[in-house]
Amino acid sequence: MPETVFSRRYAADEVIFRTGDRGRNAYIIEAGRVEVSIERKGENVVIAELGVGEIFGEMSMIDDAPRSASVTALEDTEVVVIQRWRLMQPLESADPMMNLLLRVVLARFRDAQRQLSGIKNGISSGDPSLEEIRRLAFKRINTERDMRQALENGEFEMHYQPIVSLDGGHVAGFEALMRWQKADGTFVSPGEFIPLAEQTGMIVELGRFALEVGLRDQQLLAAAFASAFPDLAAPFMSVNVSGLQLSELSEIDHIARIIDESGAEPADVKLEITETLMVENPDHAADALHKLKALGVSIAIDDFGTGYSSLSYLHQFPLDTLKIDRAFVINMDKAENSRRIVQSIASLALALEMNIVAEGIEEAVQMADLKELGCQYGQGFHMSKPLPVEKALELAASGTTW
Repeated sequence: MPETVFSRRYAADEVIFRTGDRGRNAYIIEAGRVEVSIERKGENVVIAELGVGEIFGEMSMIDDAPRSASVTALEDTEVVVIQRWRLMQPLESADPMMNLLLRVVLARFRDAQRQLSGIKNGISSGDPSLEEIRRLAFKRINTERDMRQALENGEFEMHYQPIVSLDGGHVAGFEALMRWQKADGTFVSPGEFIPLAEQTGMIVELGRFALEVGLRDQQLLAAAFASAFPDLAAPFMSVNVSGLQLSELSEIDHIARIIDESGAEPADVKLEITETLMVENPDHAADALHKLKALGVSIAIDDFGTGYSSLSYLHQFPLDTLKIDRAFVINMDKAENSRRIVQSIASLALALEMNIVAEGIEEAVQMADLKELGCQYGQGFHMSKPLPVEKALELAASGTTW
């Protein structure tokens, strides 16, 4: 069987492939630069220059279609070649790195298909302009490059939103939430970069970063909290874990290592997952969640009620906490249906002996209502917005109750 990936060198001005060639490989640049060009009205037009870390040639390898552009080395260049045969293999049999590379290729292919379909359906009449081609083809790759550089340059940081005991009114834990502020001061919304990180596979690296920083800060927050509430348990740290992180059981070994090296007590670590993982591949999910549970951590199901919400999985998996989505909580006093949904979810969780965290609390009356319904914990802007670690430490030490 051929190798999964291998490296190849190209001299300056050497053509890597031409328009019309059959596409059987994708390429990632390890060193050097390449030029991407297309033929337009009989002329060769350069549409991009790509450098280290960027990928090209992935579209044609999906279906063995002819190349739609030519790529030429601008200088001595080394590339990693990803062979098309690998796409024919089950993803489960690939090594973790290959899984990430394949997801990059597949995500870009699907995204380009959707966007180019949009052009044909009214964004532009006739052939797309060169600018449209350039924008659609390289917006994603440039954003991904920015994300990688941001991680290397320390532009990502963790903020912490308190999770409050609805019984005692004190902080019981914190949820770690990632924020991205670029070097020029621009903030990038999590709603923008998290989906992209999922599509490209970068969520694995970001997930490790979130856990490392979150557990480091948990110990600082616990020490600050103890000064104000010496008789109460240390606040737990709740960290989101992507389904992609759990797609390979070996990634759980990395999670275990991070927890062990942090010095945090596993009992103070809560890992939040989404419903999608359990519904799409329940057998794998069961293996992954039991392996996580064996670490001594607790597991929460996030945003319950907004996804598949299959009641059958709640008793099949080792879940400790159910988080009620904010969309239901904020409408509790405005729509009777929302209140009934919250009441039903709370009753279900209590019957299964699960803890409940209600998200999106914006008013004191909601806290009181949720406590009456049996919810043990809540979070939302009524208590506090997500805070940088310095402000979170001040809050933890202040003895604040709600």
